Amino acid sequence: MRMPGPLWIGSLLCLLLTAPCMSADMTGVTRLLVTTYQLKPERMAQWRQIQAHEVVPALKQAGVPGRTIYRTVIGNASEMMEVVVLPSFAAFDRPSPLEQVLGADDASALQARLDECVLSVTRHIEHRQDEFHINPGDAGVLFTSWYRPSPGRSRDYLSFIRAEMWPAVQRARAVDNISGFSVTVSDKGGETGLYTLNMFYSDFASLDGPPPVAFILGPKGTAEFIAKGAGLITPLGQAVRVRESTLSF
Repeated sequence: MRMPGPLWIGSLLCLLLTAPCMSADMTGVTRLLVTTYQLKPERMAQWRQIQAHEVVPALKQAGVPGRTIYRTVIGNASEMMEVVVLPSFAAFDRPSPLEQVLGADDASALQARLDECVLSVTRHIEHRQDEFHINPGDAGVLFTSWYRPSPGRSRDYLSFIRAEMWPAVQRARAVDNISGFSVTVSDKGGETGLYTLNMFYSDFASLDGPPPVAFILGPKGTAEFIAKGAGLITPLGQAVRVRESTLSF
């Protein structure tokens, strides 16, 4: 089988050989391929330049509908995260968009130059729960928190988001407290079943205020919200990222 080229830049063999664990029914779910690059600090500028001036034009020429690159600001400061929609795994059966545009030899040479800037690459699949999605557009700041559901409580947590969190998030968006929102559930490429909450903002200053739910519900309502969700999840971590506008389209 022909291995994909540098749209995802590296081997996807482990991902492709992972035993299927998701339902074939993807109704209400968007599959995302999330690639995290740990860059050499002294090569970050070079990596960004190659991406902006060579990779992005080639991807657009190939007809790739879009991708988003985030740089971690609070968390691992040498980290870049790429998010692309993956409608079908059949994409891996074809040459990558860069290979289609540049040819195999030039695409391989481009990958080698990018590899010189990279310490490690990890990839995994996230399933975005579209019922909880507010398109962030070009919002520049992303606050991410991720959680492990308690044993047997994953569906309960999803119901909690639907009944308690989502209405408050919608109200927060209506008054421009946030610019976007999404919930994803991890699948292939790492620990499965982890929940990630993504809150998008127009600027970093917005992070000085309370989270959207607390902003809408106030102290008493927030305390009741926390009590209703008690025991459903274990917090795992948080990060703040900025959208790289010249690398995204």
